[in-house]
Amino acid sequence: LLFFFSLYMPVVGMLFGVLAPLPLMTVCLRMKWLSGVIAVIFAGLLIGVAIAPIISLYFFVQFGVLALVSVYLMEKRASFGMVMLVSSLAVMSGFLLLIGIQAAFTNQGFFEALRKPLEKDITEMFKTYPGFTGPESQDTVKMFKKMVSWLVVLVPSLIVVGSWAILLMNFYFLDKFHLVSRGSILKYYRLNRWRAPDFLIWLVILPGFAVFLFHGMLRGFSLNILIASLTIYFFQGLCVINFYLDRKNAPPFLKLAIYFILFVIQIVALLVLAMGLLDMWMDFRR
Repeated sequence: LLFFFSLYMPVVGMLFGVLAPLPLMTVCLRMKWLSGVIAVIFAGLLIGVAIAPIISLYFFVQFGVLALVSVYLMEKRASFGMVMLVSSLAVMSGFLLLIGIQAAFTNQGFFEALRKPLEKDITEMFKTYPGFTGPESQDTVKMFKKMVSWLVVLVPSLIVVGSWAILLMNFYFLDKFHLVSRGSILKYYRLNRWRAPDFLIWLVILPGFAVFLFHGMLRGFSLNILIASLTIYFFQGLCVINFYLDRKNAPPFLKLAIYFILFVIQIVALLVLAMGLLDMWMDFRR
C-alpha cells in the first residue's frame, strides 16, 4: 500500500515511498528472515499484477533488497557502517543490473536508457503546470534536460545516498512505533558516538583532486565517490550535533527545528559537513 501511494500521490506519496521497506523490515525482525523474503515476493507479485512487471522489479530492487539485506546484517550483529554500506551497494548493483537488462532489451545504450525516462518525466512535469508555455518554458525545459546528463553520471552515488536516507528513516520509525521487541536499533548502534573510520578521509582527498585533474568516465567515477564520502562526514556532523542535543535533554520540537535549519540553509549544512570532517582530529565529543 505504501508503494502504491508513492506512485499515485505526487507530494505526500514520496514519504509513503520512503517508508515502503518498513512493513518488510518489521516482518523480518518480528518473525524469521525467511518470512520477510516471502513478504517481499508476495508484495512484488501483487505490484506486478496490479501495475506492471517492470515496476515490480524496481520495487524488489529498491525496497525489497534494502529491507532483506539490512535486516540480515543486523541479525548477524554487523556494525552500523557495514549495514549501511553493504545494503546500499546491493541496491545500487541491483539497479544498475536492471537498467542494463532493460537497455539490452530495448536496444539502447546504458546511459541512454537512464536519460530518456528522466527527460520524458521532466517534459511531462512541466506540461501539468497551467500557463507554463512560450519561449521561457522551452528554455527552462532545455536547462533541466542539461541537468539530466549530470544526474545520469551521478546515479550510483544518488542511489547509495538515497538508500542511506531511507534506511535511517525506517530505523527511526521502527524505534518510534516500537515495532521491534528487542529494543531500540538506533541506541544499539550508539549513533551519538558514531564516527567514520580514519582511512575514509582519503576517499575525500583523492577523488577531490581527481575531479579537477581528470575528465570523462574517471571524473564521473571520482565525483560519485566524493559525493558519497562527503555525505558520510555530513552524517558524522549530525551525530555530533545530536550528541550535544541529547546531553542537554533538548525537547523534540527544538531538535526538529534545528534539523530543519540544517537541511534548508546551505551554509549551515556546509558547517555541519566541516564539523564532521574536523571531528577526526578535534574529537568534539570528548
